[in-house]
Amino acid sequence: MDTLNLAGLALYMSMHETGALVLPYEVEQLRAEGIREFGYDGLRAQAFRRAWFSSVAEPDVFCDRVSWARAAASFVEDPV
Repeated sequence: MDTLNLAGLALYMSMHETGALVLPYEVEQLRAEGIREFGYDGLRAQAFRRAWFSSVAEPDVFCDRVSWARAAASFVEDPV
């Protein structure tokens, strides 16, 4: 999870299906909503909790989702 920026963390936590086509403005909206709801550190903590659970419950899905979130978020600059 260290390799995901805030946009990637928000996307990882989103309800989008892994591999879904997500436009950069949608990723920016998800990031803004995540920061507004949890704050910077809270977003990181929430994503870590979900990732920890997913990595144990469904390790294959976890890896695919992290890769997808990283790729989709790479088109969006983080404000930090």
